[in-house]
Amino acid sequence: MADGKCAGYRGTASDITEEVKAQTQVEHLSMHDALTGLPNRNNLHSFLAGKLGANRPLAMISLDLDRFKPVNDTLGHAAGDLVLQEMSLRLLNCTRNEDLVARLGGDEFIMVLDGISSQESIEALCVRLIDQIKQPIVYEGQNIFVGGSIGIALAPQDATEANELLRCADIALYQAKEDGRATWRFYASEMNQRLLQRRQLEMDLRQAMAMGEMALQYQPRYRTNGMHIIGAEALVRWQHPLKGLLGPAHFIDLAEETGLIVPLGRWVLNEACNEAARWPEHICVSVNLSVVQFRQSDLRLDVQRALTEAGLAASRLELEVAESILLDESAGALATLNALKELGVRLTMDHFGTGYSSLNYLRSYPFDGLKIDRSFIGNALSSANDRLIIKAIVGLAEALELTVTAEGVETGEQLEWLEEADCAVVQGFHICQPQFAQEMERLVQEMG
Repeated sequence: MADGKCAGYRGTASDITEEVKAQTQVEHLSMHDALTGLPNRNNLHSFLAGKLGANRPLAMISLDLDRFKPVNDTLGHAAGDLVLQEMSLRLLNCTRNEDLVARLGGDEFIMVLDGISSQESIEALCVRLIDQIKQPIVYEGQNIFVGGSIGIALAPQDATEANELLRCADIALYQAKEDGRATWRFYASEMNQRLLQRRQLEMDLRQAMAMGEMALQYQPRYRTNGMHIIGAEALVRWQHPLKGLLGPAHFIDLAEETGLIVPLGRWVLNEACNEAARWPEHICVSVNLSVVQFRQSDLRLDVQRALTEAGLAASRLELEVAESILLDESAGALATLNALKELGVRLTMDHFGTGYSSLNYLRSYPFDGLKIDRSFIGNALSSANDRLIIKAIVGLAEALELTVTAEGVETGEQLEWLEEADCAVVQGFHICQPQFAQEMERLVQEMG
C-alpha cells in the first residue's frame, strides 16, 4: 500500500475443475473407442510409432469376429454391443500389461504383443484366444455364439512401418478366413500375390457381368418312374475369354464375398424364368439361392419381378435353399421364406443330411422338398450306412408329403439302386450332362 503498512495482491480466481475434467475426457475419447473403452486407431498408431521407432520386435494380431453380423440382424444392436464389450474384456484377459488391444471399428480388433517374436508363444496365445471367443455370451436368457479368425504379422521381419504391418496382418487374416475361419495364419509374401490375383479376378468378374459373359446351363431332372424330364436346375457359368467355360467353383465364393452375388443372382433368376417359360407347362426350373441374397436384397421382389416379366407361373419355379442360410439368418429367413411361399413358388432344402438341425428346419420352415446331398449318393453302393440314411430320408419325405431328389447320380448302378429305394426324382451326369438353353429346349422337345 502507499503508506507501506502492508503488501500483497488483489485479484480474482475461478474454479476450472470441470473444464479440466472435460478436456481430459475429450483427450480420452480422441484416443479410445467409445463403446469398449479400448484404444482406437489413433492410439494404436501412437503406440506403434514408439515401439517400431525403438526397433523392438513385436507381433501384430488382426482379429475379426465370425458370425457377428447375424447377431446384430436378428437380436438387435444392443446384443451386438454386448458381444463387442464382452470380447474386449476377454481379449484383455489374454494379454499382458505391456501389450495393446485396440478396436478399429465394427468387429475388427488389433492386438500388439510387445517384445514377442516366438511362433510357439504366438500360436499358444491364438489357441487361447479362439477358445475364449467361442464361449457363449448370455443375452436376455439365450446364448450367443461367435467365432474368431486371426492374422499375424511380425516386426521387423514382415514390415517396419505401421501401415504396412497392418496391411500384412490383414492379408494373413483374409487367408485365415479363406482356410475355414476359427483359425490363424502368419503372413507370408506369397499371400500378397494371391490377394492381387483375387482382386484381378474380382475386376474380371465385374467386367464379365457387364459384358454378358455369364451363361446358364440346365441340369435336367427326371422322374424315376418312366424317366421323364420334370424339371431342370439352372447352373451359372462364366464364359471366360481366355480360360474357357468356368464352373461356379471358380467365382461364386468371390461373388458372395464382394456382394456381386446379388446382381448375379438376380440375373440368374430372370434368365432361368425366361427360359423356363419356353418349356412345356409341366416342367419347372430350379434356382439356387445364396445367403447374401437373403441379407442384401429384397428377394421377394426380385422373384416376383422375374416371374411377372417372364410370364411364368410361380408353381414352376423352385428355389433351393442351403442350410447355411437358415443357420446365419434364422429369424429373418423364416419371414423371407414365408413371403416367397406366399408367391406360390416351391422351396427345397438343398444338401439335406449334411447340416446340424435339418429336422428342426423341416418343422419350422415351409419346405416342399428335400435334395439328398451328392456325398450320400456317391457312397451308396459301398456304404451300408449311407444306404440306410438315403432310405430314411426318402421315408421321412414321404411321411411329410415332401418331394425328394437325389443329385449327383453318376453310374447306372446308382440309378438302379435309387429306383429300388423309391427315390422319386434324380439328376446327374450319368443321366444327362448340363445343357445350354438351346440344347435344353431341343432335349425337351425330343422327350415329348
